[in-house]
Amino acid sequence: MVMAAPTKEQHQAAQQFVDQVIAALKNDRGVHAETTIAATARMAGTFLFRSFAFPLSSAAPGQAVFSDAANEQGPKLVQILGGVLAYLGVNLDQSKLGEKQTPEHQPHLEFLVTPRLLEPLFSRTKDALGLSYVAAAESATVATALLIQKCVPVLDPNVAFGIAAYGFVEGSKTALDPVVL
Repeated sequence: MVMAAPTKEQHQAAQQFVDQVIAALKNDRGVHAETTIAATARMAGTFLFRSFAFPLSSAAPGQAVFSDAANEQGPKLVQILGGVLAYLGVNLDQSKLGEKQTPEHQPHLEFLVTPRLLEPLFSRTKDALGLSYVAAAESATVATALLIQKCVPVLDPNVAFGIAAYGFVEGSKTALDPVVL
């Protein structure tokens, strides 16, 4: 199942997420493509995780949280990403998808740092536009696709897709810090 056509608010959120992640991660050398893509995908997964409303007061930040909800909902983010990339004209090579990430393509930001840095920004946008956690997760997935498209000159989109897919998993299956908002 793919995402229904994004609402006007979801389009606005996606563009704001792109702008926010670039502003938050930019340094004197620009932005690191892999880190920017991973961070945005992690936030899509984080919003999806928050939508599950698990009772997690005893979970430690960074602890893996396995659930049927994540196993069922997480792959939808991957499907949305593929659909948006196709719509944007970014072609993926099915034979290259799922290849092991090489060290030079690792994000420069640890997982738990990502939501600590970006969740306050992304949540303000989510709330201002009246989005649910699921709608915000979809918007962050669209933002991830937009970033992959922007990074095509410097990063193979097949590699970027793998980074994003891993980010969705990290975000949707890891206890956050703070664990409960």
